Amino acid sequence: MIAVIADDLTGAAELAGIGLTYHLKTEINTIVDPECDADLLIIATDTRSMPVDEAKKVITQITQQLLKLTPRLIFKKIDSVLRGHVLDEIESQMAASNLNRTLIVPGNPSHGKTIIDSVYYYQGQPVHLSNYANDPAFPVKSSDVKTMLRANGHLQILKSHQPIPAQGITLGEVAIEADYDRWVEKIEDNTLVAGSSGLFSSLVNYLRPVPSGANPKNESFKTPRLFVFGSTFNKDSHQIADGLLHQIPVMYLSADVIFEGDGASVLADDYIKAVADTLQQNGSCIMAVHPDATTKQSIAPCALTNKMGLLVNRIHQKTPLQQLLIEGGATATAILQQLHIFKLYPIKQIAPGVISTSIPGNNQLTITLKPGSYQWPAEVW
Repeated sequence: MIAVIADDLTGAAELAGIGLTYHLKTEINTIVDPECDADLLIIATDTRSMPVDEAKKVITQITQQLLKLTPRLIFKKIDSVLRGHVLDEIESQMAASNLNRTLIVPGNPSHGKTIIDSVYYYQGQPVHLSNYANDPAFPVKSSDVKTMLRANGHLQILKSHQPIPAQGITLGEVAIEADYDRWVEKIEDNTLVAGSSGLFSSLVNYLRPVPSGANPKNESFKTPRLFVFGSTFNKDSHQIADGLLHQIPVMYLSADVIFEGDGASVLADDYIKAVADTLQQNGSCIMAVHPDATTKQSIAPCALTNKMGLLVNRIHQKTPLQQLLIEGGATATAILQQLHIFKLYPIKQIAPGVISTSIPGNNQLTITLKPGSYQWPAEVW
């Protein structure tokens, strides 16, 4: 077994798609099942959305539980742009695993994310000049890697031709995809490996695990289906005209619905009815936060995702969904918590990072997950 601790749900799903590529029996869970028999077990912790002390406790607990399964290794999935409590979580996992060194390789050259001479670039420009600077929870205000990680000097940054030190935390630069392979070839058993999906793909290819289960069959898109745009990253890239995106109606959450009550107000009732009516008439609907909804009054990211989770649950109760397509890891976690869904099985990789999943014991609902910084592929429309 290969085990993974992921700091958000869409990152977990992205690695599950890699598991599908290698025909591995793959499971995404929020807890460690001691009876798990998966080839690839991915624990989605949502620690990126937690206070740092809580995140560290969760990582320690999950690591200890995973070690009892005696996996071949425990990979730490982090955000490719280093958002979250990256070093705090890694140090907690190192201590729980009794390891004294870590290799971190973030980035994703296939998506224009590279690290060269200690500077993080996105699409050829320093990352702090991109829309990542507007992230509501972890705005990227510097492109210096040590500053991004709040490293305080105890981090070595090396190029792929350099050896990994015997102790401490090392960040490996990545300028091209081949750099991942060079780093993977240097990994030893006493090393905690942490990084992005690119590093994990290279690692799995290097280990070449033997699959124990058949690749799940593909599923087609059925209706009613609800898109939920929870991420702010791509809010300006959607070409919405006359209330439609790719001929699908967009139902905006207004400030009144967001800031009033607990999801059970009259305004929320009206919104839920409008979405349900649209689903019944059109088959598909897009739920999104209005661009102006939080300009005059701010809301904590977790409060907003929880509100969206409550609303989606009530919509699903009113009009049972066949498809739920969610953008953004924190939003996906909040929705699945409200729907009391804790385990997912990947069934199709629509595009890298865009993964359709099934729910144990539920033959009706399929859930498709996508990181906020990725585009929806044409197939979903």
